[in-house]
Amino acid sequence: MAFSIKAPSLKTIGIAIGAILGALVLAIVLFFVFFPKDLAAAEAERRIEEATGRQLTLGDDIQVTFWPALGFSVNDAALSNPEGFPTDEAFLAANRIVFAVKVMPLLRGAIEVKELILDGAEVRLRAEEDEGANNWTFPTENNSEQENTLEDLRLDDVRLIDSMISFQGAEGEPLVLQDVDASLALESLDLPAQLQAAFDYRNQRVNLESAIGLPRAVLEQGETPFSASVRSDPLQATFEGVFNADTGALGGSVDARGNSLRALMAWIGTPMAAGGGFGPFSVEAQMAHVGQQTALRDATLRLDDINANGALTLITQESGRLRVDGAINSAAIDLNNYLAAPAQAGQEGVEVDTAWSTSPLDLSGLRALDANLQLTLGSLRFQRMNFSDVALALRVANGAADARLTRISLYEGGGTARLIADGSGATPRIAFEIDAQNIQAETLLRDAIGFDKIVGRGRLRASLVGTGASQAAVMRSLNGAASFNFNDGQWKGVNLAQIARTVQSALSGQAAGQGGATDFAELSSSFTVANGVMATDNLRLLNPYVRLEGSGLIDIGAQTIDMRIAPRAVNNAQGQGGDASIAGLGVPFRVSGPWSRVSFRPALEEIVQSQLRDILSRQDQGSPLATLGEALFGRTPAPTPTTPATETETETPAASEGETPTSETPAQPAQPQEQERPRNPLEEILRRAAESRRDEEEKTTTP
Repeated sequence: MAFSIKAPSLKTIGIAIGAILGALVLAIVLFFVFFPKDLAAAEAERRIEEATGRQLTLGDDIQVTFWPALGFSVNDAALSNPEGFPTDEAFLAANRIVFAVKVMPLLRGAIEVKELILDGAEVRLRAEEDEGANNWTFPTENNSEQENTLEDLRLDDVRLIDSMISFQGAEGEPLVLQDVDASLALESLDLPAQLQAAFDYRNQRVNLESAIGLPRAVLEQGETPFSASVRSDPLQATFEGVFNADTGALGGSVDARGNSLRALMAWIGTPMAAGGGFGPFSVEAQMAHVGQQTALRDATLRLDDINANGALTLITQESGRLRVDGAINSAAIDLNNYLAAPAQAGQEGVEVDTAWSTSPLDLSGLRALDANLQLTLGSLRFQRMNFSDVALALRVANGAADARLTRISLYEGGGTARLIADGSGATPRIAFEIDAQNIQAETLLRDAIGFDKIVGRGRLRASLVGTGASQAAVMRSLNGAASFNFNDGQWKGVNLAQIARTVQSALSGQAAGQGGATDFAELSSSFTVANGVMATDNLRLLNPYVRLEGSGLIDIGAQTIDMRIAPRAVNNAQGQGGDASIAGLGVPFRVSGPWSRVSFRPALEEIVQSQLRDILSRQDQGSPLATLGEALFGRTPAPTPTTPATETETETPAASEGETPTSETPAQPAQPQEQERPRNPLEEILRRAAESRRDEEEKTTTP
């Protein structure tokens, strides 16, 4: 007999599977309906207290949950602080705690918690100064004699939802992270842990990812491999290295960058005033961080257009200001990014009153940090001045920067300089010193003060101090001293020799042309500076055919000049080092006007006055012209009388050998032959007027 077995149809298989699933669902539903919630909560409470050594308080409202995980939840839970810390606040308090359980053990009646979810939690971390105690260290097998420890909880995942974490150190304000969403994957204390978190810190959303190689070391205050990455608008950073939970030390490589250093400083609690510079930045270095000190070695630094490398040490001081020490090398630094815009003087048609910038000069950013830096720079730019091959010692303290240039090359010469920018007070203060040798005068003076009329090579010294809320105010307040000595150059804009000859020729009835520059072998002067005005009385210029002396004022604040200079045309080419006192006809004239449009004009009134004084001083005492001279210029001292010579002591120049003077020819001392004076039109006019007046007086007295 043959038998056959008919295969079950697909419909039969579907019905069987559905029955099994239905029975399973029914079993789960019935289990949760009769789930011993109070017993489970009590068991969780017992196990956590035994593992942590702290008191866990759970609320009465215990619910079975399907979201965010299968398990049960308890409202109003709190975990206490350890001994030695405040008892009036909890280490951890949550509006709701969800214990997510494993399904298969649950079906056989066992409760195994795989996740701990804290909703609306507040985690308050505290550190005490004494012996480095903190409230986040928990007992483990290696640091506790307890039978049950944190490892016995066997939590695969711990999550925070809409929570808050605060950290309070021994001093200062607490660090607070708001709206924290975090997840910690922790299978074992001896296996790597993964942390992902997002939180708000000072109104910025921060995303954090971290890997902890040995979680046990964090709890036992040991050392563990550690990596982290931070992403936020002010800062993007990564770190790869080691972390010491006992000291809080970090060591490894760091890469940090952002769009604005100014914004970052404000975000971390050290704001800088609004202004230029301190924009995009980046740091790549080997980092060692301990306590309040962070050392960066083999660092590559970028800030705005500055690219530098070297070593830095960053210290957070008790005052809250950041201190930066170290040595930096850079190809180029432009300080104009951090100062008010320079004036655009020296251009045709520039208005003097607006040549210096009136924009606020804000140095308050110097209050945000202190520094002690040694800088080696290929080039340095300050306003319009350019320096190269710079060795700079920069010290910033209490809002004031002191930059000492111990080695500089500038304008084809070299020397030293010092700049002090003091932003500690309500009004900025600037001090500047320079001692430069063998420099090109034209480019230096043009870039320093906008004056481009002097060409030559020589030495410049200056020591100036100014105070003001703008560049213009600083320039108008300058006080100090300055001097220069330039050789083999040119004063552009006027030919003093031709002007001197023109005036001299005019007085003698001749004519001469004009030129556009005055060559000189030497040009020197020293100045006293007060309230932005430079005053001198010893300006000197030596030219083969001109000797010049001058005095007057150079108004730096107003960018104007007003000087009286007296070149003397001579016919003796002495060259450099010639005698400045060589005689010649002095032709004083005025140099005046704004630096951009300096004018030169003969001081004709002084020429006339000088000639008139000379003529009237040579008139006989009591004559009408002598009386006029006394009225105009005061009494001229009488010449010292000469003692009459004896017959044996003198003889007339015309006396021949063997002859004696007669009574009609009195003896006279020998006199050098006087050179014939050039005819002076003014003197001729006065002489004729005097003769005409004398003739009239003689006619009236004649009977």
